[in-house]
Amino acid sequence: METYYYEATNKEGSIVTGTIEVANEQLAVDRIQDMGYFPLQVSRAIERESIVNRLLSFVRDRIREKDIMAFTYQLGVLLEAGFNLDRSLSILSDLTEKKKLKELLKKVNSYVRSGRSFSDALSRFPSIFPLFYVNMVKAGEAGGFLEDVISRMAVYLENSQELKDDVRSALIYPLLLVTAGGVAVIVLLTFVVPQFTKIFTDMGETLPLPTVILLFISNTLVNYWWIILLFSSGIFLSARRYLKSENGRRYWDSLKFRIPVLGRLFKEVAVSRFARTLGTLLESGVPILNAFQIVKGTLGSEKISGIIYSVREAARKGRGISESLRNSDIFPPIAVHMITVGEETGRLDEMLIKIADRFDIEVRTTVKRLLSLLEPALILIMGVLVGFIVIAMLIAIFSINELPF
Repeated sequence: METYYYEATNKEGSIVTGTIEVANEQLAVDRIQDMGYFPLQVSRAIERESIVNRLLSFVRDRIREKDIMAFTYQLGVLLEAGFNLDRSLSILSDLTEKKKLKELLKKVNSYVRSGRSFSDALSRFPSIFPLFYVNMVKAGEAGGFLEDVISRMAVYLENSQELKDDVRSALIYPLLLVTAGGVAVIVLLTFVVPQFTKIFTDMGETLPLPTVILLFISNTLVNYWWIILLFSSGIFLSARRYLKSENGRRYWDSLKFRIPVLGRLFKEVAVSRFARTLGTLLESGVPILNAFQIVKGTLGSEKISGIIYSVREAARKGRGISESLRNSDIFPPIAVHMITVGEETGRLDEMLIKIADRFDIEVRTTVKRLLSLLEPALILIMGVLVGFIVIAMLIAIFSINELPF
């Protein structure tokens, strides 16, 4: 038996909290529903304590993608339970423990109470709710199926977040490896090697070339580290500024799909995101031309936007979208074929979601393959660097007997 903390609402809309001891989370949800409550959040008591402790820090107080995902899911639960939008937003603003998110929901609710639409209220916070999110809500409001749209949005955000979490988790070990190896090399060059510098310098004879190179690098790091830091920072900031400019974005956008090995990963991510976004929009009742316009502005790629524009123009003229996608070098034949089947069967939205699921798996597989190559490569590089330092020192030490004193 494990202890679970729950937050729920009763039939009157009041917040109810408590703990319950059951075998697993599903049984906890069933037990809460049997009590006549609508569960909003169920978590292990220990996990909740750790989350609360992390929320105390200022950094954790900022609104993250996971917060929006949780908000969307909880809002869908409340709307499906029969609560109106005004009451649901009020409940969620009282429920959240994050100060910034609480303030945001109160502002959104105040806009809704003043007579504005929910989508209009969300559009006032573009840094939190992207264009895709706002247009999905707008389509749900226009069609009278806001509850269904919110539920689909929750699934969409959950799948997207799951993919991001998998990629980030896979990168933890390589980052630790680079950090540990980099620190080891810097310690050797700035603390260990300088101890031998005076000995080698006092000999007054020509040292072996590897030792000369090593001493030069060590001396540069010790005496001119601030110049190196300023120079590196300048290059980083200049590159970042250039990539944020229009020319820089176009250059990177045209380059990233042609990078060996990584180009394939960028293509798979682009296809997955395009298919899931368009499929979710069509599934929610958004007209296909409007859906293409929304997708075009949410993918963040000039090249993909150009492809979508040509596809949208083809659809406007009554031609199939698969025909235009077939001429691009981004969408692989399997994706184009599945879209063709979806158009022929009238189930394009379902087929797009299947494409997204398939390419999410492809992305995970590609990341694992890249990491399987990256890890030994990093180990080899670190081994070569440390080996060079050790060999350069040993050569100088062994040559001491050959030097006149």
